[in-house]
Amino acid sequence: MSDRFDFEQQITKCWFVVDDLKELDEGLFEGWVKNDMDSISNHILGIANSYDVKFNKLWTLFETVYMDTVKENKMLNEECAALREQLIAETQGYGAGKNFESGAGQPSFIRANNK
Repeated sequence: MSDRFDFEQQITKCWFVVDDLKELDEGLFEGWVKNDMDSISNHILGIANSYDVKFNKLWTLFETVYMDTVKENKMLNEECAALREQLIAETQGYGAGKNFESGAGQPSFIRANNK
């Protein structure tokens, strides 16, 4: 399963487009790459195709990581809401004068954790 670290790595890989274009420029200047239109066009199309794949992968990772985060936050919110409702229900009617040190009057989930 992909996580935010995979997502960050993919973002970094996409930044390599700048380095790839600089290398192509250097290759043209130094004569390592043929300096004709067909050769230059093929190199540029190769870089474009490579980065099309990388950016599509990046988008897929974004959707996966984002949706996992949304699902996780939804579950946490539901758990917090359930605990809040339980706390309210179990503490209604308890006020000043209750002996909380002995555990009497404390919500069940607090008593369970204090044992």
